[in-house]
This record gives sequence, structure tokens and C-alpha cells, in this order.
Amino acid sequence: MQLDPRRGALCVIQATITTPSGQAEFVSLAMPTAPHGIPAWQLPIVVSYLHARSENKKPPTAASLTAHLHSRTHSAIPSPAANYPYAAVHDERVACLISLTMAPGQDTFWPQASLALLQQENRPVRCSWSSLEHARGTLAVLGRALAEAEAEQCRLADLVRNGRHPAATELHHLAERVTHWTRSMYDMARAAHTAARAADTRQALRAI
Repeated sequence: MQLDPRRGALCVIQATITTPSGQAEFVSLAMPTAPHGIPAWQLPIVVSYLHARSENKKPPTAASLTAHLHSRTHSAIPSPAANYPYAAVHDERVACLISLTMAPGQDTFWPQASLALLQQENRPVRCSWSSLEHARGTLAVLGRALAEAEAEQCRLADLVRNGRHPAATELHHLAERVTHWTRSMYDMARAAHTAARAADTRQALRAI
């Protein structure tokens, strides 16, 4: 599908990434919100990037994040892949903005990450709604991704029960897999964080 960031409601992923040398890199990509441009589908993909960096023991970079998102263009859950050179917070077409900061990991190989999540009605009118929420720290970002995936799984389960959408069953199965995988990533990152804290404590005790 040809992605055109000039038409329709948009989902935008932007990231400011601090490299090991201290330089800042920036990524900004967009896709239509329909059907997968919402936090429930896109935040787990952010998690998959963070996990890939931790597995490879490499810090995040603008090039690797861009390549990760581009690689999903033709997958079951595509990600933003069209260059987006605009100011998303001032763009009335943007219904979902996933704004991230990333940096090399400190205590574990998981990169440091924080999230600002903006959701709003595109092309706002009187009494339109918007929501801005933050998740500070990698575990908080993973936890928010899991919460969004779980909520989407429940929403789709309701559609299946009520028979209101012909594709609901297939989407619900996909959401179940995404939720299960995201939960496993959260548990993995939490275990790594706990192990790092325990190692720091043991080192501090030996220094007494």
C-alpha cells in the first residue's frame, strides 16, 4: 500500500535518540490510523525494537529504528514508514502521536526509553477530545504497551461475542498473540532490571 502522509488521519512515531557519543538523532515516520495505526498495535512494535537492541547488545540509533519500522511495511501489523517532516503536535491530521526518547541502556542492555502518547480527534472541531499521557522509563513504556494490547484484546473479544464485525475473530486472535508476547517482554525486562538492582546491592554491601 502506498502511504501518503498528506491524506486522512495519521499515526506518527517520532523518536529522539541519544547515541553513546552524546549526539541526538531524530526519526519521524507516519502511516494512516486505519486499521493498525493505534497504540495497541504500534507500542508493541516499539517494544520489539527495544528487545531487538537488548538481544544484540547494541544501543538504539535512528537508522536501526527506521529500518525496523520499514521492515514491517508488508507484515500483518505494519508500522509507520512514510517520512513525516512536519510538527505533529500542530498537525490537525494526527490522531495518534507516539513520541519517544531513547538512549543506551545503563543497568541492562535494554535501552533507556520514555514515552509521550498523544491521542486526539483529527481535524478537531468544537468539543473535540485529546489526551496526552507519559510513561517514563523502559519498564513504564513496556507496561503501557501491555495495557494497550490488553485493552484492544478485550475490545475485540466484545466484538466477537456480539458478532458485529466480520473480521473480529481473526483480529482477536492476533491481539491475543500480541498481548501474550508483550507480556513476556515486560516480564523479561523486569527480571533484567531486578537482577541489575540485586547486583548493585551486592556490590554496595561488599564495599562496606
